[in-house]
Amino acid sequence: MLSLEAPLVAVLWQAALAEAHDVRLPPVLHAGLALCVWVIYALDRTWDTFRTSPALLDERHAFYRRHRRLLLAAVLPAACAVLGWLALYEVPEGILWQAASIAVFAGLYFFVYVARLAPALMPKPHAAALIFALGCTAGIRFYTMPDTWADPILECAALALLVLSNLASIAAREEEAQDKPGRWSATLPMMLTGNLLVVGLLLFYIQKGTFDAAMFAPMTAVLAGLALLAVLRRFHVRLSVDAHQVLADLAVIVPLPLVWVLGR
Repeated sequence: MLSLEAPLVAVLWQAALAEAHDVRLPPVLHAGLALCVWVIYALDRTWDTFRTSPALLDERHAFYRRHRRLLLAAVLPAACAVLGWLALYEVPEGILWQAASIAVFAGLYFFVYVARLAPALMPKPHAAALIFALGCTAGIRFYTMPDTWADPILECAALALLVLSNLASIAAREEEAQDKPGRWSATLPMMLTGNLLVVGLLLFYIQKGTFDAAMFAPMTAVLAGLALLAVLRRFHVRLSVDAHQVLADLAVIVPLPLVWVLGR
């Protein structure tokens, strides 16, 4: 109900990437990332309640509709104020500039997809997955100071593919539950297969030494997460929408212990 699963996934992935790259992140970065992800999800779901008939809202959106006055008048402004304070006084300047650029992207996300004030350049889940991955990897990019941008770009892209597969899996199950199979139901199997091949190829080149060896453990976790989503797809019709969403989110984080095991 409170959209806490997305901040949890973000913080766990940021911690796993820090472990893989042997980086010690300040706790404030975990708190800031969690709060930022929650604000984006809460704003998205709250805005949805203005555009959809109450009879068509699912349980989560109905919760946001009941409490949207409190959210918009007090909770979300307070959360944004805390984020502003963290950005100005607690976060290192280098990460601040990365966060500012991601915030611009997030602002465009709301302008295009949520408010529907401009034509979309890419599907909404693709944009959401990219913003999510950029946020999770921002601190790692700052502290590792890579010599080239190839490694961090590929790492961010692979995480975005995992998050996109998660979102597409949830969207496909919701379409099928409404007896309205759409593009996500039709394209999900091909998407999962393609993403598995891409990440598998990336792992091959990491092992060959083409890319930073520190990427091996997190990319293995990405591959395992994609495999779990593919298995979940095989049994999705036996699950309720809520159960499917929980398992789809678990598929993204269950492989994370591999990062600590393989990174030793």
